[in-house]
Parts: sequence; C-alpha cells; structure tokens
Amino acid sequence: MQYDKLLKQVEKLYKQKGECELLQKVSKKILKLNNLELNYQIAKRTNIDTKLHEKIVLESKSPEYCYNFAKDVKGANIKALEKVVLESKDTKFCYKFAKDIIGADIKALEKVVVESKNPYYCCYFASDVNGADIKTLERVVLESKDLFSCYYFAKNVKDADVKAFEKVVLESKSPCYCCYFASDIKGANIKALEKVVLECKDPESCYNFAKDVKGANIKALEKVVLDSKNLYCCCNFASDVNGADVKAFEKVVLDSKDPEYCYNFAKYVKGADISALKKVVLESNSISYILSFSELTKNIDSNEKLNLEDSIEELIKDL
Repeated sequence: MQYDKLLKQVEKLYKQKGECELLQKVSKKILKLNNLELNYQIAKRTNIDTKLHEKIVLESKSPEYCYNFAKDVKGANIKALEKVVLESKDTKFCYKFAKDIIGADIKALEKVVVESKNPYYCCYFASDVNGADIKTLERVVLESKDLFSCYYFAKNVKDADVKAFEKVVLESKSPCYCCYFASDIKGANIKALEKVVLECKDPESCYNFAKDVKGANIKALEKVVLDSKNLYCCCNFASDVNGADVKAFEKVVLDSKDPEYCYNFAKYVKGADISALKKVVLESNSISYILSFSELTKNIDSNEKLNLEDSIEELIKDL
C-alpha cells in the first residue's frame, strides 16, 4: 500500500516520542482524508485522536472496519462498534466479532448468523465461538443439506449429532463425502458409507476409501478399481493400499501397453515385475520413458542395462 512507509515511520516515532507535535499533525491530516484504512491504522498504531478516528469508522457503517477497530484499537467502544456490525447483518463479521472480541454479545451476533441460514458460518460459529447454541446452529446446517457443512460440523463441533449428519451424507449418495465421513468422523457407520462408494463404482473414490478408512473391505473396493481399468487408480491402489493384489493390478497396466504407467508401476509399487514392465516400455519406442526406465533400473545387472542402452542407441539413429 502507498501509505505503508508513512505508517511504519509513524509507529516508530510514536514508540520513541509518544504524542508529539508532528504525529498530531499527521493524525489531523488523516482525519480530513476520509480514508477508513488510515483511520483504523493510525488509531491502531498510536493513541492519538482515537475517538475522532473511531467516530469516522462508526459513521461509515462498515462492518469490516468496525470489527477491525474493535479488535485492534485499545480503548475502542466495543458496544458502539458491535451495533454497526449487528445492524449490517453481515454474517462473516458477526461471526468474527463473536469469535475475537472480548465482551461481544454472543447471542445477538448468533441470531444474525442463524437467521441468515448460511450453513458455513453456522458451522464456524458453532466450532469457534464459546457459548454458541450448538443445537440451533446444527439445525440450520442439517436443513441446508450442504455436504461440506455437514461433514465440517460433525468433524469439528463437540457434541454434534453425528448420526443425523451421516444420514444427510448417505442420502446424498456422494462417494467423495462418504469417504471423508468414514475416514475422519469418529463413530461413523463404515459399512453403510462403504456401500454407497461401492455402488457408485467410481474408481478414485474406491481407492481413497481403501487407502484412508480403517476396516474397509479391500477386496470389494479393489474389484471396482480393477474392473474400471483406470490406470491411475490401479497404480495408486497397488502402491498405497495394504493387502492389494499387486499382480492383478500389474496385469491391467501391462495389458494397457502404456509406457508412462508401466514406468510408474515399476517405480512406485513394491514387488513389481521390472522385467515385464521394462519390455512394454522398450516396445513403446518412447525415448523419454526408456531413458527414465534406464535411470530407474541403473542398479540392475549390466546386461539388462546394456539392453536399455542399445535400444536407446537404435532409436536415436532414426531421429
């Protein structure tokens, strides 16, 4: 900002000399500029003309600057600033005021948030504000059926009705949020959530469920991924999921003849058949993956390395 240098110097001088004549001059100048940021900053950094700067902020009816002033300015009139925030009905700053300002009227600010029906700020209010009415805020979130908010509330708010939120997630049939709920929420019904994920047949969701959820049915989830023949998910499943059938996933990758995924499988999957994967890479005539594979397998026996190097030499001749 263009005023940063001035404000830093003002703050430094105030610490050295307090309310000196020069700083009074600066404050008077700022009072005439009609610039809320400067009014707030000068009051925050010094104790000069605080009430005059506050008066300008109050008259602006800006919930943001009233909140900032209340939070950062020593001796601010909390009730007057809060009144502006309440009258604005701005859910964001009602939430922030309740969370951050000592002496805030929690119930009045909460009333604005509840009446807004905004599930996000109901979540944040319930999780972050001491004295919040959890059940009232919870009801708004449940009625919204917003999946992120239901998941967030169940995860972060003490005494949340986990089963009620889980019901919303299950009824949504969202494999993504079923995964999140099963992996992160204590007391979640793993089998019910897994059933939704299996029925959707989304390979990435099945991979994530198998990887992240304790007690997941690995074989059932694995079958969906194998049947999908999604190379990205097959490689990741084989690499990241304990108990995965590496050979079955490897067969999908080999049958694809894709040099990129054969290279990735060889690189990331413990127990991969390096020779079989290398053969596909060599047959692909892809110089970049042959070079990558050569680097990957530089510790294999010299004959195998020679074969890779010979293949590269042959390909370079044709360039």
